[in-house]
Amino acid sequence: MNTATARITDRRRNSSRWLRDVLRADIMRDYFADGVLPTESELMLSYRASRGTVRDALDLLRHEGVIERIPGTGTLVVTRRFEGRLVEIHGVTEVNPSAFAAHVLACDEIPMPAVVAFHLDEPVGTPCLLLEYIGIAHGGVVGLYSNYVRYPEADRIAATPFHGHWYALLADAGLELAETDLLIEACVADEVVAERLGIPLGRPLLAMQQVIRDSAGRPYDFAILRHRADRLAILSEAHRPEMMGLGR
Repeated sequence: MNTATARITDRRRNSSRWLRDVLRADIMRDYFADGVLPTESELMLSYRASRGTVRDALDLLRHEGVIERIPGTGTLVVTRRFEGRLVEIHGVTEVNPSAFAAHVLACDEIPMPAVVAFHLDEPVGTPCLLLEYIGIAHGGVVGLYSNYVRYPEADRIAATPFHGHWYALLADAGLELAETDLLIEACVADEVVAERLGIPLGRPLLAMQQVIRDSAGRPYDFAILRHRADRLAILSEAHRPEMMGLGR
């Protein structure tokens, strides 16, 4: 491939990638509210792109599992995300518990593994409650959550009905949520997690570790969270103090 041809190929690949990113952002903000994308000709006009660029961008979205192209029907959105603000993920602001459901997989007393004992400030092997569940939001599976709760808080959790949101469960159990830490990273689904979440092996996940503390600073819950990356988006907002009149 000569230099001129390589430049043309690279320009088309970049154009397709950029259009993919823009279309993906539009899909995730429900711009196509009916779940059906416009035709190729309409996309060409709306986004000022060539037919080849549009087709390449749609192919990239299809490979990501965001859309499906069905002959005779059109291009359909097959993945929608639950968008949560970071403060909601922390649990420090109120969420709508009716939008969530939980399918409990395990609620058992186990000896604390080393990492759990470290975060909960207990000796390794101390009894704790493992409550693992599949989270469902807006009718779709969003994640697999494993919570390790120390005693005596574990007794309250075990005695409280759990059907929806974890933070609603804490409130129903009369537990304080004064401080939380979140470590967020990326990982891929192993065989068991893929089966639980109904996704292909190796699909990207948002992985989190969380520690919840009461008002005295005592940690009582350590959680390992695995979110479907195609079903959850996290919004973080920040403001410079001087822009809010706080620095004057």
